[in-house]
Amino acid sequence: MAFATINLNLDVNSCLNGLWASLRLGRPKSGIQKLEKEMARLRSKRGDIKNKIGEAEREGKIPTDEVSQWLREVEELEGQVADINQDFQSMSCFSYNCFYQTGGSSSQTQQARDQVPIRESSNYCSISRRMVKLLCEANELMSRAGALDPIATVGPPEPAVMLPISHRLPVGIESYVENIVGYIDGGEGNIIGIYGMGGVGKTTMLKSIQRHYYNHRIFDHVIWVVASKEYQLKMLQMDIAKSLELKTLQETDDERTCGDKLFSYLKNRNCLLLLDDIWEHLDLQLLGMAHSATERGQQQQQLPRKVVVFTTRSETVCARMIAEKKIKVKCLDPNQAWQLFKENSDDDVLSSDKRISSCAQDLAKECAGLPLALVTVARAMSGKKSWELWNDALHQIRDKHEWTTMDLLEEDSVMYKAFKLSYDSLENDSIRECLLCCALWPEDYDIHKFEELIPCWIGCGIIREFNVINEAFTKGCSHLEALMAASLLEHSSRRWDYYEARHVKMHDVIRDMALLMVPRLKGNGRKWIVKAGIGLHNLPRQEEWQEAEQASFMQNRILSLPEYEASTFSKLSKLFLLLNDNPLNIPPSLFASMPRLTYLDLSKCDIKELPMEICNLTELQYLNLSYTFIRSLPLEFGCLCKLEYLLLRYTKLETIPNGAISNLSMLKWLDIRGYFPVFDLLNELKCFKGCHQLSVGITINPADLERLGMVPNVSVWNLTVRGWQSSEFLKYDLDSISDNLERLTISDVPGDKLTMNAGVTCESSSRYFKTLYFESLRQLETICLNGAGFNNLCDLYIYGCDKLKDVSWILQLPSLNLLDMKYCEEIEELISNVGNYNSSFGIKMLNLAFMKNLHHIACQPCHFPYLEYVRVYDCPRLKKLPFGVEILKSRLKEIIGDQTWWDNLDWDDENNKNSFTFYFR
Repeated sequence: MAFATINLNLDVNSCLNGLWASLRLGRPKSGIQKLEKEMARLRSKRGDIKNKIGEAEREGKIPTDEVSQWLREVEELEGQVADINQDFQSMSCFSYNCFYQTGGSSSQTQQARDQVPIRESSNYCSISRRMVKLLCEANELMSRAGALDPIATVGPPEPAVMLPISHRLPVGIESYVENIVGYIDGGEGNIIGIYGMGGVGKTTMLKSIQRHYYNHRIFDHVIWVVASKEYQLKMLQMDIAKSLELKTLQETDDERTCGDKLFSYLKNRNCLLLLDDIWEHLDLQLLGMAHSATERGQQQQQLPRKVVVFTTRSETVCARMIAEKKIKVKCLDPNQAWQLFKENSDDDVLSSDKRISSCAQDLAKECAGLPLALVTVARAMSGKKSWELWNDALHQIRDKHEWTTMDLLEEDSVMYKAFKLSYDSLENDSIRECLLCCALWPEDYDIHKFEELIPCWIGCGIIREFNVINEAFTKGCSHLEALMAASLLEHSSRRWDYYEARHVKMHDVIRDMALLMVPRLKGNGRKWIVKAGIGLHNLPRQEEWQEAEQASFMQNRILSLPEYEASTFSKLSKLFLLLNDNPLNIPPSLFASMPRLTYLDLSKCDIKELPMEICNLTELQYLNLSYTFIRSLPLEFGCLCKLEYLLLRYTKLETIPNGAISNLSMLKWLDIRGYFPVFDLLNELKCFKGCHQLSVGITINPADLERLGMVPNVSVWNLTVRGWQSSEFLKYDLDSISDNLERLTISDVPGDKLTMNAGVTCESSSRYFKTLYFESLRQLETICLNGAGFNNLCDLYIYGCDKLKDVSWILQLPSLNLLDMKYCEEIEELISNVGNYNSSFGIKMLNLAFMKNLHHIACQPCHFPYLEYVRVYDCPRLKKLPFGVEILKSRLKEIIGDQTWWDNLDWDDENNKNSFTFYFR
């Protein structure tokens, strides 16, 4: 009989130690289960202690040093338990049987083990020993928890007013905010009503209160929702649930069910609800913000605090809401009004001529102390350097003829005069039309600049003169800047989106003024009907909008579209039905009833089929079917002979009939991203012989890139390369795709190295290429960007690149504004090698999320002279910010992160933390 000889080199001591651990704890899996069970008990105890701390803080107390130390030790233990879990999951079958993965002698084995850079080698023995140690620590912490008494003690007296930002608040706001904060902190009442005329600054106050309680965390939840004039209770309930990230509410629930779910979730939590712009009484119990009668009867039990602060234009609403404190916001006094006017004007212009200064003071008086009017007029006059222009503006705003014929309330006439002056002061009619278009969206709606607003301006014909779509978007951004500079549009209220600048919104008062303006243009010949975001289930009666030129019914719940007779809406040129999410059936007669329709937006509607009668819309120039459920286009689709803009983003299209796109001879812009497979589309593009160069947004497989580059008369504007069933995507020259490429997404492509070339010299580089996404590149380890074509890259997104080790190469991107990284598991340091690059990091926005191993932004010195916003989420090992207090002298505006992360950051100087706390949200 033959015998096989196997030579095994074992570390005997390690195995004996492992055996001892095994006898005590069992196999690693059962040991981890025991450890997790003990950690669950420990977390529950920590939650109880934190609740007691919260109660104590509301009494002006602070945690004892012993309690704070215990909480820190629990968090450190959590990190170690996470490490051991990760090591166990990654341990190979070989190491699982307590053998080291390296062969050789015992000394070689020991040497290999000593070379592990971070943690002990992950084998059966070491994991067992570590489990025993951590379980002992968990038991010890649990036993100490019972001796933590007292939990809190009296802290040092705090200043009466905890508002370090009062000097930053707009003129006239400080005293109101301090008063309300003092009232809330004093526990005097739980319902506070702020009332006053539109544009007086109520929303600004509410935002300041929100900011204060983000910094001073005495509430478990600070919730912000906007009611608006034609709100629906169900919409408010869903907005509150979204703010809470509560997923139990369903669209099919009725208001009572939603209210019960909110109440159940919030009943044991301290909450501050900020309700902006309510117009009638609201049942706070249906919003989860009132205690039940049974609870109120239990006097001996201290109930969680529920505070509601709301704004309204009506004192009557305050009475109906049974507000325990009512605060009327008055217009500014003359001195405050002049101060606010000057803050929003050009000092050099005001001081250049006494006559201009005199006119400016008279203009400020005409605004009657209304802050929105003052800011609007001051911004309208910005840059006007001649006394004649100022004098003309003063005469215009004092002209009583127009205002008296409009039958406006006095407060409305003040704002309308300011709006009219600002509207007339805009540079040209195109920008004025852009402004009026914004009023078609619902009140207080956050409008996406690039997916909604600028495409609307293009489709409405406001922006027309361009060769490729990039030029149109550039013009649109220019118009947006003009409207923002005039304070006629404002930044979105979305906290993180604010600095990414994707959304804008229109103040509800400005929107009201814009809708007042429309019928007074072109000799009273324009009629719009705007019923947006008001919960309609049916279209208005035919006679209500039969004469309308534009109709907006967006963001409603419309169930069906009626049958109409031919040419019923003979004047209608633009119809907005987007964001109606109920199943929507389009009757064939609809299109025959609107023969002059040039603009039709059905995006984000639950539409499964498009009638063939759409070919009757012979004047149609813009059609948006994005995010619908249509699976095919009608065979007759190619008959839309005047169609210039066709948006089919992320539909369910399966095929494209021959000629459906290639026969659209006037087509300028086609966005069909998300459509896959793309075979039919490439054939259509190859046959396209339109009058204009066609700008295309497209999703494509790497294997089809060469075919795309050979299609004539097509300019790729927005490209997604998705690697389904593809070979490796190792290298590609962007110049061969298109000179006008503006946004590139590379997703789900195999390969460990990606090389991209764009433009050999500055002269040949693309002036448009601004946004780059890397998504779900699971094998990718290295990225190389070569060429001057990346000099204009502004926004870089890196998501789900698990094996990426480093992004030091971003230092070569001179125009980079935003770096957004998520789910990059192996990255420990973003910038590990400054090398020959400039160590001055030019980004404005840094977003890091779900990166478990990230330790540092950069170990080597880096400067951030332009950084404005930082967001860190679920990066537990990032314990140090990459900058010091020197950045406070530059542009820093906000640091967003989890409170636990913030509390555990390491600081070279504790005073630095105090300096940065104001910026933390």
